[in-house]
Amino acid sequence: MSFSDKRVLLVGAGGLGSPAGTLLARAGVGYLAVLDDDIVELSNLQRQTLFSQAQVGLSKARCAAERLQSEARAAGHAHSEVIALEARLHPGIALETVRGFDLVVEGSDNYPSKFLTADACHLAQIPCVQAAAVRWVGWVFGCVPNGPARSACLRCLFEDIPDGPDRGCAQAGVLGPVVGVVGALQAAVALQMLQGDTAAAGVISHYRALPGSLRRRRIARRVDCALCNGTITQLDRARYLPRDCAA
Repeated sequence: MSFSDKRVLLVGAGGLGSPAGTLLARAGVGYLAVLDDDIVELSNLQRQTLFSQAQVGLSKARCAAERLQSEARAAGHAHSEVIALEARLHPGIALETVRGFDLVVEGSDNYPSKFLTADACHLAQIPCVQAAAVRWVGWVFGCVPNGPARSACLRCLFEDIPDGPDRGCAQAGVLGPVVGVVGALQAAVALQMLQGDTAAAGVISHYRALPGSLRRRRIARRVDCALCNGTITQLDRARYLPRDCAA
């Protein structure tokens, strides 16, 4: 199968974006954009496999794009183009950023970015595959926002940004093998959806490294979901702050 005509936006070039991006590039995705505003840090190299010690302090988006371009060429995909977007997804640019892509693959390390990505993709009618990992566990969730395959969204699953401080991988830590497995699973779901198979839409896959288990569960759309029922119609900045900071 060929993915040469597909356009994918990769939000986050960290622990999840490294394996997911590599597999998408090697699968021959025709146009891959890597969005990240961070720099390469030494402490993250154990799980962010796109980078090396020589790149510490450099732009993650640029370094990731260069590496993924090389991965695509090494796999025989001379047609593939990988570009860097050195920015953070924020409400002012999110809709404009996701439009024009066939799929968004999100692996950021904080809840506000996850909900912003989910909302922007839903409003722009772009399918999205999201993932997260912390310590020994992780999850992957795919969403199709329109058409016959329309599925539950991230707000059907988690409703809103959790109260209190973010306890993502940056705060609680995560193991390299965990993000490797979850990122690979995320890429598998993304490629499945890119080829037109939407069976994974609305399904959350939970991975637990210690027992080596993978469980899947289909999520039903909630009638009171603010995103699915049309309550959320625009991307207001205050919505993407933790609730205890929204004022």
